Amino acid sequence: MSRKKAVCRTYAVILVGGKGKRLRPLSKASRPKAFLSVTGDRKTMFRNTLGRIGKLIPPERIIVVANRAHSALVRKDLPKAARRGNIILEPVSRNTAPAIALAAAYLLARKDKDAVMLVLPADHYVPDRAGELKALKSGIDFVANNNDDVIAIVGLRPRSASTEYGYVEVAGSGRIAKVMRFTEKPDRGLAVKYIADGRHLWNAGIFIFKTKTLMGALKKYAPKIFQILQSKDINKSYRQMPDISIDYAVMEKADNVYCVKSSYEWSDLGSFDSLEKALKAESRRFIKKGEKIIKIL
Repeated sequence: MSRKKAVCRTYAVILVGGKGKRLRPLSKASRPKAFLSVTGDRKTMFRNTLGRIGKLIPPERIIVVANRAHSALVRKDLPKAARRGNIILEPVSRNTAPAIALAAAYLLARKDKDAVMLVLPADHYVPDRAGELKALKSGIDFVANNNDDVIAIVGLRPRSASTEYGYVEVAGSGRIAKVMRFTEKPDRGLAVKYIADGRHLWNAGIFIFKTKTLMGALKKYAPKIFQILQSKDINKSYRQMPDISIDYAVMEKADNVYCVKSSYEWSDLGSFDSLEKALKAESRRFIKKGEKIIKIL
């Protein structure tokens, strides 16, 4: 399959989740991090994510999964072409595995049974748009053109021995390498070892797979989620979904996960230190109280 055709069969699934815990009181349950304005253009992080992905995927193939409580915030930023039928609202927040599963079920039922899903968070800071898009294209091509059922993630060359990020260990020197192990936020000593061995990358929280591949993985590794998806009244049964991330539910168990290696500048802004660095880089003023940023001007 050509690169052009691969992209044409791809749907972007943007996850607008989170409860705003790590950046409180700046973010909160009613207005999580994705709706903060961090960049110099003063657009929300969600809007900037849409803008970056819009260079690769047209609005009509962008699916947004969000909590019902954030519906108005989502619709405010989402282009009109993507609003009609492409917003999936969770009745309750249940972490990334149920949210992604819900999007997959939606695509299987209404869109394209052979679709490739590009799943990414709405609240990451990515100054290097070109670098991100290059990595995403590589991942889409790899998944679309692979005859086997494969899952791709994006791993970034660590810029420091950070303890704020998850790490992924890879085997192989090529641009795309087999994933051997995931480690969630190691301590400082382990992070230093990971930097030194050259086999570990930061996990950017981006996933690429064919819809049917994910469904097969859910059936095998997360049967409860798969079973609930078969419900005739998913809005009612969704409350029974386990609160579990896609990493724990599928990625750490599967043996068909590959990593697209990249090095573009990126942050998930998971702490006030990382947020402050981003704001300074964007020449944004802010007010601090103690160690916390309480207002972005």
